Amino acid sequence: MIESMSAPLLSSLALVAMLGFRHGFDADHIAVVDGMTRARQLHKSYWTSRLVGAQFALGHSATILIASLLLHGQSAILPEWLDGLGLVISTCFLLAIAASNFAHAWHPAGAHRPHGPLSALLLRVTGGQMHPALVGMAFALSFDSLAQAAFFASRGGQFSGIGAVMLLAAVFGTGMLVADATNGALLSWFASRSDRLARHASRFSSGFIAVIALLTAGAGLMRQFQTGFAASWEGLGIWVGVGLVAFTSVVYSVRISLQKVRSHGATAGH
Repeated sequence: MIESMSAPLLSSLALVAMLGFRHGFDADHIAVVDGMTRARQLHKSYWTSRLVGAQFALGHSATILIASLLLHGQSAILPEWLDGLGLVISTCFLLAIAASNFAHAWHPAGAHRPHGPLSALLLRVTGGQMHPALVGMAFALSFDSLAQAAFFASRGGQFSGIGAVMLLAAVFGTGMLVADATNGALLSWFASRSDRLARHASRFSSGFIAVIALLTAGAGLMRQFQTGFAASWEGLGIWVGVGLVAFTSVVYSVRISLQKVRSHGATAGH
């Protein structure tokens, strides 16, 4: 199969895979995957919490794939209001995640089912738990994501038609899946390990994730209304997301190390 592909198509697939991986490290992806991973853990869904990143990416990439197929052969110009719609969707979900996690951080230690006002509304719409695939689909309803779909539709049309369109969108989704799934699994491992070592660490984890969600929502609003900030943010690209993952990993590593030291000290004292 690879031998039958042209060099331009192969180079396009390699570029699209890297773009998908970079897209998976967008700050809003990192924040929502981390937040929903934490929410699954608080609902005692420890196994499914590891799958949040993969499920989110599958929903997101499936929407882009469908949009690519619909746009194939079309010359439609995407409306600018999609940019505002994407901002509203991402901001609402990030605020809901922040509210839910802050509610747990401020609750007594015995409570483990947090419900902020925004979270309660979204939970009524999507069921007992917000399914990450549905959230991923909602996040794809933005100008950036649909512009990517339009690019796949146009680029694929220059090769072998609809097959190339599907291949480009699928490869993009695979790159994003690797990034989001890895981040979700990593956060799940860190948070569950931290919680096992100390009960109060659960509240710390929720508060930390809530702060990340709020900062990301604030950055999204700044991008929309501050041209200079938007240019700087785009220039940083993947490093913003990578920095968030690295920062989160360092915070949890330090937290786990401190808890181990305190645990050993308490044991030695007895």
